[in-house]
Amino acid sequence: MRLSLMFFSGALAAGADEQYRTILDLAEIADRRGFAGIWLPERHFSTFGAPFPNPLLLLAAVAARTERLTLRSGSLVATLHDPLRLAEELAVLDNLCGGRLEAGFASGWSPSDFAFFPERYERRHALLFELIDQVQSLWRGGLHDARSGTGEAIHVRPLPRPVQRDLAVWIAAAQSVETFRGAGRRGEGVLTHVLDGDLQRLGENIAAYREEFDRAGRDPADGRVAVMLHTFVGPDRDEVVETVRGPYCEYLKHIAPLARGLATARRRSVDLNRLSAGHVDQFARLHFERAMDGRSLIGTPKDALDTLGTMRDLGVDEVACLVDFGLRGQQVLQQMPYLGDVNDHVAPGARQGNAP
Repeated sequence: MRLSLMFFSGALAAGADEQYRTILDLAEIADRRGFAGIWLPERHFSTFGAPFPNPLLLLAAVAARTERLTLRSGSLVATLHDPLRLAEELAVLDNLCGGRLEAGFASGWSPSDFAFFPERYERRHALLFELIDQVQSLWRGGLHDARSGTGEAIHVRPLPRPVQRDLAVWIAAAQSVETFRGAGRRGEGVLTHVLDGDLQRLGENIAAYREEFDRAGRDPADGRVAVMLHTFVGPDRDEVVETVRGPYCEYLKHIAPLARGLATARRRSVDLNRLSAGHVDQFARLHFERAMDGRSLIGTPKDALDTLGTMRDLGVDEVACLVDFGLRGQQVLQQMPYLGDVNDHVAPGARQGNAP
């Protein structure tokens, strides 16, 4: 079991510049404390997640401040990018970090995000794997068929060449078992979550993923499953709950408008205007209580270790610690010694010297 840091909403500070500084400070601490990696998302056209229109740019800054931390997009929406351009940018980043890059990809779900390629929205799920295959081919030195400005058929190869021979890939998966199976067949990692709180389904999906790994002739133990969990660890449980409850519930309320895009992606209708403020408050409180019941790393180090034990039993290899869910940057920084101790316990020997 390993721990990594994950960012999602960008709510650490009032301004993007302060948020970036905090992310870089947290990355340095995670690097010293032996965390497995750092995940940065791709988000567009919403105040929720506004600092993250391009995770590769921010990961380049992280590369300059770290030595061992694996740099991961969590996740690049492949359907919003030209694969040739994406292969170039990934190769630059792989060189900047000395071969520490891994790429998490997603199909996308918010219709407004597809302002870049609106014609791709309906085919986004199938197109995701086509685009990943193109990026992988270009990463290995393959040629890209194109036309020049004069209409001439040309074949181009992206430069620079990356450091790594192969690009490790993660697939973002929610509840669909077919996404887990697809990743298993392809031999790629899975980045998922338990926002719905259904641990049984998570275990079933992970088992299906391992089965496909086996059927493809691979060792199921070589598969990688990372689960995103909201994280805030401190020495006193009551103080942790008091610190987190308000920001967490407000964070959930800010997520609520995104439900329209998610509902559209799943061909469902959601009328948020019919929900009263009281109903939204009740939903947030109930969700928080479920998160505290073994579905987050919110609590004491012992609470966190208990939850990590549950995740291990479900077949999880790594927990992506989501830290920017309404808490301020200074609060997140203050928890890092305790979270680092948890990481020391589950991944002994990963810490760099006697780093605090």
